Amino acid sequence: MCGIIGYAGDKPVAPILVKGLSRLEYRGYDSCGFLTVNEKGFHSKKWVGKISNVADKITSSDLPGSIGMAHTRWATHGGVTEANAHPHFDCKNNIAVVHNGIISNYLELKKNLQARGHIFKSETDTEVFAHLLEENYNGNLENAVMEALKSVKGTYAFLAAARNENKLVCARKESPAMLGISNHGIFIGSDISSFLEFTNRAVPLDDGEICVIEKDNYKILDSKTGAEKIKNEIIIDWKPESVEKSGYDHFMLKEICEQPTTIKIAKGIYANEIKTLAGMINDHDTVYLLATGSSMYAAMIAEYWFAEIAHKRVQTIDSSEFSQKGIVNGSTLAIAITQSGETYDTLSAVRFAKEKGARIASIVNTVGSTATRESEINIMLGAGFESAVCATKTFTSQLMVLLRLAIESAKLKNKDVSMLENEIEKIPAVTKEIIDQRETIKQIVENNFTVKNYLYIGRGLNFPTAMEGALKMKEVSYLHAEGMAAGFLKHGTISLIDKEMYTVAFIPKDDRKILSNIEEIKARGGKIIAIAAGGTSHAPVVINVPAVDDLVSPIPFTIASQLIGYYAAVKLGNDVDRPRALAKSVTVE
Repeated sequence: MCGIIGYAGDKPVAPILVKGLSRLEYRGYDSCGFLTVNEKGFHSKKWVGKISNVADKITSSDLPGSIGMAHTRWATHGGVTEANAHPHFDCKNNIAVVHNGIISNYLELKKNLQARGHIFKSETDTEVFAHLLEENYNGNLENAVMEALKSVKGTYAFLAAARNENKLVCARKESPAMLGISNHGIFIGSDISSFLEFTNRAVPLDDGEICVIEKDNYKILDSKTGAEKIKNEIIIDWKPESVEKSGYDHFMLKEICEQPTTIKIAKGIYANEIKTLAGMINDHDTVYLLATGSSMYAAMIAEYWFAEIAHKRVQTIDSSEFSQKGIVNGSTLAIAITQSGETYDTLSAVRFAKEKGARIASIVNTVGSTATRESEINIMLGAGFESAVCATKTFTSQLMVLLRLAIESAKLKNKDVSMLENEIEKIPAVTKEIIDQRETIKQIVENNFTVKNYLYIGRGLNFPTAMEGALKMKEVSYLHAEGMAAGFLKHGTISLIDKEMYTVAFIPKDDRKILSNIEEIKARGGKIIAIAAGGTSHAPVVINVPAVDDLVSPIPFTIASQLIGYYAAVKLGNDVDRPRALAKSVTVE
């Protein structure tokens, strides 16, 4: 989940690396490091902490040249120390490496390298690759990379430099890497945000490819045969301002506030693809929704929609568990839901399904991502770049696309869904109405979210809504929150209810079953904070959302719970956009 940026071109590289790495900080921010190459050799700097804390210390005089690479780390092997920050070097400091991924056989490789006299300076798995390159280097870096890769097991996006060569070499396997092409040089980054300010022309790299980057050109090679590959550019339609805060205090708040627009986009785009995929869902006996994290909760809500609206059974499975419980054959359709398109567990589940003969579709936000290239059909979310680690606008865009799929599935069965179609037309305006009352929600949070433990409860399709609300609270506030079905509460968890355990309850307009659960909590002295469609008199503290049809209630409920989590984190002084120990795109197992 680390972030990598590299550049070879005509411009001073240091400021380009700083800007690029700042865009990648959502991928990891334990430490950062830089390396540039010029006629005098290597120039390197490393720090513990976020790039934003050291950006003003990075100058072109300290890091001269027009070729270089940088790395922001999410620690896996070895603690958060300067020694473990990237780049890592060989014994003679002639070769440098940065890496995103995990070398699964690094202990064996390290032991063998040490036996041959290599001296290690870090605890990382990455450093073994620098020493493997040292053993295979004969003046041609790409040849050394191809030879070294023969010994490596695991996942990687490596970027390597040699002191005496004016080039960078990238190798990719199951970790994202993408080229950016401009008139003044070539970029390589973990995703398009790293170079979007400089160019919107990109070339995605696939597994088993090596890319050699020089100031005037690049070439892509097969990592096993060395044969050159010709690949087409793609044009990215995201705007550079999408990675700016635009006057908001945090990216998370900006992205929450963008949802009237992003939901409206998701409500209308890719109509043909929606119809095609809905037909595929109807035609397949077994349909799996594969996802993790927030995307999994979106999928769980969609299970209810398909059952209620289209009378179709689909099954959500946590991608990391799919190979253990997914029964897959040629009559299976697997739909991957992943905002980044690079989530390791989801891609692994997709590949497992493909090997068993399943057809593959993806619902994804990132153009050119691996998921889009693994799939027969893709539905893009159109939400634009999401910088904050916590999913907000991408989650509600996923919900809108999944709801449209359920509606289209029903229409293909000649069911009347006109009422629901009319209802979702209101959702962008409903979303804006909730966001416009964010100062009121802020005050409610400051006055009432005063303990360390919270239960989030909902019934039916608002059971996963509650789980997503609890996840948002956990992610950014670091307070304990647990989401569950309201009916499950009395089967054990109700014993935790006391004055230090508050309950957030989702109350739809036409669902009064949850009121008995609320009364059970109140009878035991528990405090209720309601998020209620149209209001309620059953709780002392109420966040009102517009009274929409129960089937679409997860969307406005989610907006309110996002604001709760955001303001709870702000109240506690947390880093809202970069929560501790989290990274946005989980690209390791």
